[in-house]
Parts: sequence; C-alpha cells; structure tokens
Amino acid sequence: MPASDLQNNTRIKQSYVQRIFNNWKVVLLSVIGATTFWFFNALNKNYEARISYPVEFLFDRDSVVVMQPLAATLDIDVSSGGWNLLRKTFWFNVTPIQISLDNPTEIGYYTRNSLLPIVSDQLSELKINYLATDTVYIDIEAKKQKRVVLKVDSLGVDLAENHRITTPIQVEPDTVLLVGPKSFIDTLGSTYSLDIVTRGISNDYRRDVSVNLPEPDLSLSIPEKVRVRFGVEKFERQSIEIPIEPQNFPADSSAYLSRSTVQVFYTVSEENKKDFTEDDFVVTADYNMLDERTNSVLAILVYSPDPAIEIEVIPENIPVTYEQ
Repeated sequence: MPASDLQNNTRIKQSYVQRIFNNWKVVLLSVIGATTFWFFNALNKNYEARISYPVEFLFDRDSVVVMQPLAATLDIDVSSGGWNLLRKTFWFNVTPIQISLDNPTEIGYYTRNSLLPIVSDQLSELKINYLATDTVYIDIEAKKQKRVVLKVDSLGVDLAENHRITTPIQVEPDTVLLVGPKSFIDTLGSTYSLDIVTRGISNDYRRDVSVNLPEPDLSLSIPEKVRVRFGVEKFERQSIEIPIEPQNFPADSSAYLSRSTVQVFYTVSEENKKDFTEDDFVVTADYNMLDERTNSVLAILVYSPDPAIEIEVIPENIPVTYEQ
C-alpha cells in the first residue's frame, strides 16, 4: 500500500476516535446534570425514615462512676422534607439530643414515654412518628474512695523449687488510695492484697508491682504501682548421725537404750550451707520420761546450730532394753 494511503487511514481513525471521545463527554455531562436535577428535586419531597440519632447525657462525671456504657443513639421514626432529613442524618456537625441527669445515681432508666417529649422538643424540625428505642438503661453509681494497707501473702508467691522467702516483705508505699464505685469500695476491709505475678522466683525480689483491681475500667489506685522487696534463698535438706546422751538411767546398766544414735534431718540455706559435725547437735533421752506403755523414751533435741531449721529426729522414740 502506498505511503499516502497509510497516512489517510491513520487520519481517518484519529478523527473517528476524537468524535467518540467528544460524544462521551457530552453523554457524561448530561448524566451528571440529570442526576443533580433529580437529587435536588427529590430533596424537596417529604419522606418517612428511621434514623439513629446521637444522644448525650449531661451530668457531673467527676463524682460518679458509669458502670455500663450509656446509649449513644436513639432509633427514631420521623417524617420530614428531604433537606431536613439530610441535614439531621448526614451532616457532620449534628447536635445530639441532650438529656440532663440531675440525680444520675437515682435514675435507673428512661422509658419511651419519658423520652418522647425530650426528643420532640429538640428535633422540632422533624415530625416524630414514634420512638423505636423502647428503654434506655442507666447504671451509674456514686464514686467513693478509701485508703487501705497493702499486704503480700507469702504463700501466694510462686518460688523456684527449694527456694524460700528469707526476709520480711516490704511494700513502699505501704498504703494506697482506692477510688471506684460505692458498691466496690464498701466491700473493702482495712487491707488489700497485692498479686505477685512473677513465676519461679529464685533471686532477691525488687520490682514495681501494679495494684490490680477487679474492674480496672471502673476503679483506680493512687498510686497505680508500688515497690515490693523481699529476700529469696535456695534451701537444701540434709542429715547427720548424732549420738544420744542418756540421762538418769540406772548406774548399774540394768536399763539402757536399744540404740546409741539417731538420724537428725534439717534444712539449711545454700548461703549458710557447711559441713556440720556431731558436736553441732545435742540429743538426749531421759529415763525419767519413760513411757511404760511403749517401754520407750523420747529423743529430745537440746541444741542445734541457728542456720538449721525444720529439724527432725529419727527415730523419735527410743526403746529401752532391760538386763535379764
């Protein structure tokens, strides 16, 4: 095909595309214009609609605690012109219905009948057909405060195996002010327990601990955290064989102990751990304390070193043997 024919075809295609584009612009503008006309015309008509309209409760929030979230909207069936409905439902700066609570702790609910005059008065530009919201519940309590002494239950502290608390548990400060709904504060005694949530504690404990409350969204502690400190050490169970020192037995040896030693079990901290000797313990058995029913005397631990705790003497009762 000659070059001149190719150029003619190209110009024809470009002209055709341009005409289509121009026609679409006309069509689009027509659609926009028709839609705009329809929209504004529709807004001039009256409509019936159900709307969720914002509501706001007015009261002194500093002196009370809202136990359950208050209603944020009211469902209302209304009639009005399109412009009013648009302005009351889609505009960003909609003024909510305001309900004043003079005694918020004394009011349990608002019924449809009690809400209707308030709604009608504040939405006077709309015809209120009826309220779809039947009841608005209000759960508000008086705010109360109480100062309590903090304590830590040592039995509730989770320690690593064979570890123990070795010092008094210190809490700084040792008192806090608890603020919350009256129903909660009235249940409190003079002390309040702290929870140590750390598990498997194996070293001296020095941490900030939160004062946990059952409903943290409704109550608070001033301060929110306190410092808790206590010492922790590892302990071991050990034993040693100790000779028995007989007392008040017959000089002629007509009665004597059936055994000469006992096993002494004791617990000691790792820090105080050392090799104890039989001189560190004294165990006696007094013939004057003879139990004739069992023909035995009690092995009594008279002396033990201070680091040793939870001491047991095995056996505890020593049989007495008599010379034939």
